[in-house]
Amino acid sequence: MKNTFSILFAFSIASLLFSCQPKQTKDKASDTAVDSGSSVTAEKSDFKEGEIQVSITTPGSKLGEMFQKVDPSKGKIQEQMKKIAQQLSPAERAEMEAEGQKNGMLNLAVVMLPLRSVIYVKDDQATAKFDALTYHGENYVNDRKKEGLMYLKSQNSAKEATISYTGDNLKKMASTDVSSTAYNITTSKETELIDGYLCTKSVYTRKDEPKKAESINAVPGTSGKIYKLEVWASKQMPVAVNFVHPLYVEEKAGIMKILIQYEKESKLKVLYQFTSVKKRTVTPAEMAIHKTPKIIDFGKAELEASMQLFGIVLGM
Repeated sequence: MKNTFSILFAFSIASLLFSCQPKQTKDKASDTAVDSGSSVTAEKSDFKEGEIQVSITTPGSKLGEMFQKVDPSKGKIQEQMKKIAQQLSPAERAEMEAEGQKNGMLNLAVVMLPLRSVIYVKDDQATAKFDALTYHGENYVNDRKKEGLMYLKSQNSAKEATISYTGDNLKKMASTDVSSTAYNITTSKETELIDGYLCTKSVYTRKDEPKKAESINAVPGTSGKIYKLEVWASKQMPVAVNFVHPLYVEEKAGIMKILIQYEKESKLKVLYQFTSVKKRTVTPAEMAIHKTPKIIDFGKAELEASMQLFGIVLGM
């Protein structure tokens, strides 16, 4: 049973770290944009350097709400989870159990989501630093040079690994069965000002609806068969930020918000959104990431790199 769950979690984290790449020529719905009702009334100038705070939530998920109460920086995550669970009322426990049975393997995606994330940007470079229940991660990307470096460390042990990759290898890491014709992509009339940056909304909907996962070989997201993506991107935001999101979507503008729906019939969604964009000078320390003595080249040792990442994330 333990091995079975390890495989399930491995498939889940693969989708979140290495993502999918829906790409297709967009059909413009209209050249007229309509503000979605944001309280911000003035657009800001292009963002080239500074700090971005990111919120990753699961609207409507009690399990996701519980995980949001965990603070990885305080350590002793299992104890934190135990205390939070003890505070649940019988009604909340019953609701969470029912949700778990209904969502099935979709719950794995929730478990593996980062709880805290910050992105540092300097021109065409971006560094994301994030914490999940089982791991701490750091990801640096240089969009101009098309190269990057990812560092992961277990929250529960001393295990750590550093993976290097080039632009081509990044796409290979993110490769799934998503093809250039897999999604119908439209640009909505709706726009939104996210912390003062004007974003255009695009909707990605699969042409062939993904079937509900029924085995470990069909864990939601691992095959790229996400039913629907709603993406808000701003031309004022550098494209480099797209490479450090948990889910990679190839857009020509910097993505500030993604709403993911894995299955058509499921209400479970994942919302990834910039909550604060602060222009300031970033330090070399903020842009830098930790490195282990040994750095694994993903292009030369794909299997070793993947196993190292899975082992850290799963606490193996």
